[in-house]
Order: sequence, then structure tokens, then C-alpha cells
Amino acid sequence: MEAITGASKKEDGVVVEYKKGSGYAVVGFTYQDLIDQGINALDLVEHPTDYEVDPETRQLSACPAKCESPASR
Repeated sequence: MEAITGASKKEDGVVVEYKKGSGYAVVGFTYQDLIDQGINALDLVEHPTDYEVDPETRQLSACPAKCESPASR
């Protein structure tokens, strides 16, 4: 899994940016992809560093150690 460094909302989904080697790469997810994986699109866009991505399998997961409760934000 790669740490996500940024995310942006698009018309039909979300594009996430992650560090790859000495540069950065992006991978896009439709809103249906995010729903199927149980990922909240708004939270991903607002708090991208709370998530990791596996670009080969196109899987996203939350990083529990980085996540804060909504009340503490």
C-alpha cells in the first residue's frame, strides 16, 4: 500500500495522488468504486492522508493510526 498525498473531486469520481519512487502518480476511482470499497468520498477528499492505495489492485484502505474521530477535527 502507498500513502496518499492528495485527492481531488471530479465529475464522476475522485483522483488520488500517491508517491511513486522519486515522483508522484495518480489513480482514479469512480464513486461506485468508492461505495463498493466502503470509502466515504468526501472524507477521502478532505483527509487524503488518512488513506492508503494499492494502485495495482485499485484498493483503498483507511489508516487507523492516522484517523481522528470527527469530533476532534
